Amino acid sequence: MREIETVVVGSIESLLEEMVPKLGFQRIPIYRGQARASWSLVPALFREEVARSEFKSWPELEAAFLATWKQRLGSLFPHAPETELEAMALGAQNGLPTRFTAWSDNALVALFFATDPAHADEDGVVWRIMPGEATFTISQDYEQIPDQPRLYRPKRTDEAMRNQRVSFLSHPLPKEDASPETFEELFELGNDRLVLSKLVIPAEWKSYLRRRLAMMGIDYLSMSPGAKGLCQDIRNEIYNHTDSYEWIFPE
Repeated sequence: MREIETVVVGSIESLLEEMVPKLGFQRIPIYRGQARASWSLVPALFREEVARSEFKSWPELEAAFLATWKQRLGSLFPHAPETELEAMALGAQNGLPTRFTAWSDNALVALFFATDPAHADEDGVVWRIMPGEATFTISQDYEQIPDQPRLYRPKRTDEAMRNQRVSFLSHPLPKEDASPETFEELFELGNDRLVLSKLVIPAEWKSYLRRRLAMMGIDYLSMSPGAKGLCQDIRNEIYNHTDSYEWIFPE
């Protein structure tokens, strides 16, 4: 059984040391931030309940979400998605329950989500995947949605997706109404050439790291361009201040 590497990260510098260069063609390390280290790696679809719907399996439930999404997209985006992969990625980015989890090429983007103030009292986590084979990445948009863990790098038709440098990891759907497996379970029992690491962000460091990220231009507005992101940044700025200015303005 493969083991998940665990590292405790308490500073921007120590996270930068954990950032890995490109490993080769189609082998770029990816990162995912989660505000609670206790949360497993599962897509939004797996938090739904098949039994509550009229459908009998996970594939049917996902297909219903995706079909309705494509029917109602209308003119929400400048360009309509051309493939199933593109439609699913755009839906996942905007909250549609799918088999995709969102990842980033940029570890600092993942750190932003790992330090969410809504869970300030709990350790966060930045997950890292290092792929060993180019086949881990889907090579063409027109490929079918995979039934094994594979990485999809979409055409970035959404400003937030571009800013977040988003990629999407596909999770296998359970058979019929069986319970879903976490990505950790799939990794530990799988044979793909991958390295999965769990970079833990201690709760006491979250606020400090968030402030440093904002100084580097990684804030709500850059992650979610528009009025909503701006208002979230304003709220944060009102409460973030320096208690003592003596080191700047000596008396």
